[in-house]
Amino acid sequence: MNKRRIPLLIFLSLTLAACAIGYQARGSLSDVPGELRGKGYPGNVSGGGRFALADRDGRLQCDGLLSPPETSPMPGSCQGETGKGLVRCSDGREIPVRWTALTCRTFEGSGEDRRGNRLDFRVERKG
Repeated sequence: MNKRRIPLLIFLSLTLAACAIGYQARGSLSDVPGELRGKGYPGNVSGGGRFALADRDGRLQCDGLLSPPETSPMPGSCQGETGKGLVRCSDGREIPVRWTALTCRTFEGSGEDRRGNRLDFRVERKG
């Protein structure tokens, strides 16, 4: 490997890791007792991203993939952007969701599975 690439790879790895540090995800499913918790992972420059949630025992795990915004009412700002996504859980359910950016560091959304069970979630940067 080229010796000049090693510092660049280290820098890129640390930068990507720093982006994920501090993004916390929380949510609830209407048919699952208690709060779901996990992490959020910001997307690329065009927006979107993903988050992971699990119940307290780790038996139910859900992975949400959010598309880049469909609407952006305030050019130059993330606030008010909206988009769609899909959450897949370890019990086989798939939940189409809609999300809204409250700020560039916080978004929330919701959706229902095919049985009408509601998922509400929020991802925000702490710290």
